[in-house]
Amino acid sequence: MSFINQAAFDDPRTRQMAMGVDLRPNKAITDPQGRVLIYVQTGGMLNPSRYELNPGTIVFRFGATSAGAENVAKGGWWVEKPEFEKLFAFAQKWNIAIGMAMRALCLVPPEWSDVTLLVRARVTDPLLAWRGLANSVATPAAAGPVVTMPHQNDISERRVNQLFVPGLAGLPQTSPDCASSRNTPSTLARACAASSTHSAGGCRGMLLNLCKQPRVRHQRTSSAASSPSRS
Repeated sequence: MSFINQAAFDDPRTRQMAMGVDLRPNKAITDPQGRVLIYVQTGGMLNPSRYELNPGTIVFRFGATSAGAENVAKGGWWVEKPEFEKLFAFAQKWNIAIGMAMRALCLVPPEWSDVTLLVRARVTDPLLAWRGLANSVATPAAAGPVVTMPHQNDISERRVNQLFVPGLAGLPQTSPDCASSRNTPSTLARACAASSTHSAGGCRGMLLNLCKQPRVRHQRTSSAASSPSRS
């Protein structure tokens, strides 16, 4: 089987990124000559393993409304439907927004994303991803002390496998197009709307297809009541 993001996945740096390594030189620890000694690492996933996403797979991604749907959809961090359902169950149990549940279990501090947008996508071409459980986070806060979020993988209901899909940003995409029922199966559109409606205080829903031409199709749903960056 061929994967449309094979070249990106084969870059060894993508596994480092999946492990939370910030490869930006200006964020690295350097010697007096400016040579990189070590890259900063926080968050990401533990022991990422190769994982195949087959056509038809449903995945979800949280991001910032200010970033725009297209930019959010180009990001690497996703969860599959069973993991999303675990987030939803956690939100229902503790009476919190689905975005807050994701923040708590996937370990995404506010400094990385405001999680005000939810994208629900269907894979249309085979993709490769790194998959693993969330690792602990320690990152400078916008104001005040360092934000620390220890993982809770020892508690089964809080174990959420995440996906890091390299190369999505490099795939051609069209501008968003409000899909009609002809382009978007009504059952999937209803499911997307339901996801948004039940996210108490959560995100606007959006449906996309990855990654056939046209590259991006989505249907906006009404707003609900009230990752490195993951916007």
